Amino acid sequence: MERFQQELSEGRRKLMTADHLVSVTFPLVKDNKLLLTAAANLFSAAKNLMASLLHYDEAFKRIPHFREEYDSMLYWLRARCMPYYGLSRDYGVAVDDLRILLDEHKSSSVEFSRKDGLVICSDSYKVRKITVTQLKSYVEVLKRMLLDVEGVVSRYEGVFGRGSGRAKAR
Repeated sequence: MERFQQELSEGRRKLMTADHLVSVTFPLVKDNKLLLTAAANLFSAAKNLMASLLHYDEAFKRIPHFREEYDSMLYWLRARCMPYYGLSRDYGVAVDDLRILLDEHKSSSVEFSRKDGLVICSDSYKVRKITVTQLKSYVEVLKRMLLDVEGVVSRYEGVFGRGSGRAKAR
């Protein structure tokens, strides 16, 4: 299995986990700490989907070898992949928002639960709130991203020895 296929399946798995946490587990348990876990899974899924698309383009020599750090991956996604494949700008915005959210959580000095979400306060008491509706909107954006990335990656699946387009030996 190629690297981009591995990243795609891992991204799909993380997205399904986050979707389940937001739509099934959270309404049942009502623990606001689950929102952080869902946000972390969403960010991880987005990173895997970006990596899948970039490794795919790297395999076809459309982009040079890239560093597997977030800033480098986001740069190549926005500079080359989004215009080339006609992907929505919402994907980059959602991934960036999730990263900022998780970075603010790491550097927060205070966090507390409210009835409709989790509130994060920085040292300067800048307040950021994580809600279920916010995470559900990120899930929807990343589901669209998953479908687009799957569509791109599956175009030449026969080249990599998978799918119905595979050449048969005689």
